Amino acid sequence: MKKYTKLLFIFVIGLVLSFSISADDQIIDAQDIPELHMLILQGDIFVSGNTNSQLDGLELTAKIDGKKVGSVNISESTSSSRYVALEVGPDPALEGKNIEFWIGNQKANETRPFGPTTPSGTYCKGCSWVLPLSVTLDLNFNSFPQPTPTPAPATAPPAFITGNVIFGSVLSAPDQLTEIKAFINGELVGLGTVMGPDFSITIDPGTVDYEGKEVIFEIGGTQSKTNYIFTGDDFITDYKLFFPEYIPPTPTATPVPLATATPTPTATPEPTRTPTPVPEPTPTYTPTPTPTPIVITSSTNSEALISAESSEGGCNSRGGGPASVGLILLSLAPAYVINRSRKRKIS
Repeated sequence: MKKYTKLLFIFVIGLVLSFSISADDQIIDAQDIPELHMLILQGDIFVSGNTNSQLDGLELTAKIDGKKVGSVNISESTSSSRYVALEVGPDPALEGKNIEFWIGNQKANETRPFGPTTPSGTYCKGCSWVLPLSVTLDLNFNSFPQPTPTPAPATAPPAFITGNVIFGSVLSAPDQLTEIKAFINGELVGLGTVMGPDFSITIDPGTVDYEGKEVIFEIGGTQSKTNYIFTGDDFITDYKLFFPEYIPPTPTATPVPLATATPTPTATPEPTRTPTPVPEPTPTYTPTPTPTPIVITSSTNSEALISAESSEGGCNSRGGGPASVGLILLSLAPAYVINRSRKRKIS
């Protein structure tokens, strides 16, 4: 739209200048109206008879004999599924030829001659263009267009450059600088080596899109004052690169690392030992025999009993060992004493 306004402004200025006023009789003489051989097209776009908002933002292209002569984005500065300000021309060699309209891989059903037309729509050769012709033309597509894939750019062979480097007034690079880099628009496109006064580098951006673009060289973070325009398959020797005087960077003191404190080992407490109980021996119970009560009837019986006990070897008939014999004797002693006392009284 801005371009159209500018063209219209130029035309108005030309129209004003085409009139001259006679100083004698104040008669205005009209000169020929200038012509601008251009078409400015607008209209709605339909897919299978309907507008489609999915077309918004796609590119509508005008072509003549397969050559692109104009383009515009659909719905730019206008409503959905519509195009405006599609400019074609000027190009005298194409006047009278039909204009085709494309979106992606789809061609519109409509065409239009590039130039003024007769009432029947055919090209009117010799008719005046007068102003840029404003044309309203609706376009119909049979199916939804698919965007045309962008073709990959052709590859470009690398360029090889050797020569000398100059830093300030020194005809050599500092000994610590041994690498040279090449950049195009900030993109690294080449690496090379530097040895004293000599350098060599291969510049290989990859595609023809970089042809004719400026190459900037850098050594040690310093850009050269001499640049190079990339040309594929170029081979140059004795190329001189000028750099400003090299100022080595100020070394940064490395901070001394602080001694790492040795951690004090933490004593591991010993687990509380639980004493293992020692099993005590199970006491063996020896039953004490119950003494058999002895009925003393007479001394004779007592003596006979004592004699009988003695004849058996001092053992209780029920068992019991020497302890049993002692107990029996002790129990019989009082009876024996009483019996002896009675005998003395009788006698």
